Amino acid sequence: MSAFSADDLRAIGRAAAPDAWSHGMTVRKPDGSVVPIPLVCEPQVLPRATLESLAAQAKAILSGAVKLAGHLVRAGDPRDREALVGPFQGLEREAMEKLFAGAPCPAIVARVDFLVPEAGGEPKALELNTTIPAMQAYADLATHSWIRAAAARRGLPPWTANTLADRCGSHMEALRETLVHFYRMRGGKKEHPSIALVARPGDAQINEQRRLAQHFRHRGHQAKTLLPTTCEPENFDLLYRHIWAHRTPTDAPFARALRAPETFNLANPVNGLLEAKALFARLSECAEDEQLADRAGLDDRERAAAGALPWTRRLDVTLVPRLIAEREDFVVKRSWDYGGKSVSLGTELAPKEWQRRVRAAAADHEGGGFIAQERIFTTRAPATRIVDSGLAERSGVLYRDISTYTGLLDTAPSGSVVRAATNPIVNILGGGGLAPVVPEDVMSALETTSRSSRR
Repeated sequence: MSAFSADDLRAIGRAAAPDAWSHGMTVRKPDGSVVPIPLVCEPQVLPRATLESLAAQAKAILSGAVKLAGHLVRAGDPRDREALVGPFQGLEREAMEKLFAGAPCPAIVARVDFLVPEAGGEPKALELNTTIPAMQAYADLATHSWIRAAAARRGLPPWTANTLADRCGSHMEALRETLVHFYRMRGGKKEHPSIALVARPGDAQINEQRRLAQHFRHRGHQAKTLLPTTCEPENFDLLYRHIWAHRTPTDAPFARALRAPETFNLANPVNGLLEAKALFARLSECAEDEQLADRAGLDDRERAAAGALPWTRRLDVTLVPRLIAEREDFVVKRSWDYGGKSVSLGTELAPKEWQRRVRAAAADHEGGGFIAQERIFTTRAPATRIVDSGLAERSGVLYRDISTYTGLLDTAPSGSVVRAATNPIVNILGGGGLAPVVPEDVMSALETTSRSSRR
């Protein structure tokens, strides 16, 4: 990033953050207040080859997980079935019974979260998100606002800034193209099918949903953000779900779509079992258990992806001695959970507390119990975040992950978004920020164009 000094980067961040926030890069707290998502001044610059490799690996992980889940639901051991189906009740469980029997595609849109090892090497996938693989609008706002501010800092005209932003790509547009492809795959003929974006009351990310709807309308679609109680699914050509089935009232109109994915163009059908970390553990196991991989029908690409995962296993008493002896090398997580709430990092705990948690986790079989995973010590570096509307700066050493979008269809999203935080468990709703993701060729063009303009 030789084109920009530290002072330049802070100035760019201070200009870009209010722009991103004004268009929806915010979260709504339970009390109704709206707070900005911090913007990292220093972008994540990645070669196109790296972005393409992450996309290919994410797709292989997703397709392998779907094949394995189908096999384990049909023919897995009781612990497999408890991990995949046990955590779900009511409408959620009822709807999920259609995933492999009626849904035309189990995952139209998904996201795989990677960490880049501090010691070097390829990024390592930690988990799969298929219920609410969000942040498409957030990612566009962070990157495009940064590009526009950086171009202005170099004295470039707005049209040049917009051209460079376009070269970065758009997650929102990739999502739209994927949804339309799904609609056409199902026999839809309209050029601009109508789209309902369905979220829960008080959704923390409602402004992102509104920004997505705005983008869809700009592209010619009728698009509305609705609640399960206000969405009549028969009135829309496409349904984009930003809500868990267990948050949907069983008598709400939208529940009709959850129960009938074979009838409605629903992205995604209820598929929470694909997010079970026990499934991730079993996929990791396929790298060593050829018979399991054969029974699941994994192809060479999916087996290679399984082999690239961090070593992950379902936690039981046989693993307890190893985890206690090698405390710094492991993490334990509940199989079904989200937001990092049940994650314990061996390096962050005193030995006695780690022992207590490991033993308790090994004895806890609810919802599939816990998994043990190789700890990936992720890359971190000094960075500055713009954190609030007063443009306050907060500097420190930040951990970063790389989350890559994918899907099972021929047309699927493939870009990446980068979150950053002082905590190794990176989470947007838990205080993390977003770093602009700038392809290496776009950064090079920005630098070259800037130098040319000064001649």
